[in-house]
This record gives sequence, C-alpha cells and structure tokens, in this order.
Amino acid sequence: MFITLEGSEGAGKSTSLDFIQSWFKDRGIIPVMTREPGGTPVAEEIRELLLARREEKIVPDTELLLMYAARVQHCQQFIIPQLEQGNWVISDRFNDASFAYQGTARGLDIERISKLDQW
Repeated sequence: MFITLEGSEGAGKSTSLDFIQSWFKDRGIIPVMTREPGGTPVAEEIRELLLARREEKIVPDTELLLMYAARVQHCQQFIIPQLEQGNWVISDRFNDASFAYQGTARGLDIERISKLDQW
C-alpha cells in the first residue's frame, strides 16, 4: 500500500502524518515513512540543491526536472523495493505536488508534467 499526503507549507501535514502513522501502528501495521523531494541519499542531495538559497534562481523547467530526477531515484531505490517487500509506505508529498508547485505555481504546462509523471 502506498499513501501520499499533500498540502502546502503549514497545512498540518506533519501533524496528520504523525496521526496516520500512529493509527496504523495501533492496528499492527508499521508503515515506512518517507518524503519528497528526498527519501534516499541522492534524492536528499537534490532536495538540498532545490532548497538552497542562492543568488541565481533555479528556473521553473530546471526545478521540474530536478524534482523528477529525485522522484525517479526515490521510486527505484526506496519506494518500489519497500512495496515489493510488502511494506506500507507513507510519503510526505509525491507527484501531486509537482502539478501544484511546478504546474500551477510556476506556470509550467500540465501535459509536460504528465509526460514526466509516466516515467
């Protein structure tokens, strides 16, 4: 089972994630928690690159490609193996965030994001 929780900064995701994790644990299910961007050492490095303050801003297209580079790494190195082992995975954000942040907020074409999402 793969569950994602989406929401803007300050929307209460962390509180909700804690509640969901406790709810599952109370029922004998120990979910594996993860986040995006991040979740693996390489994806965490990409996260740092995305969040770093710098003089030169990252253009929206570069941001999108970095997000998906982190996501592919995360999926192939963490999420898929966990699911194949029968673990429940709960992620603080996933692909819906790209449609919201890079699509709506950055004005990138939703179709282009959809194509990357099929990767």
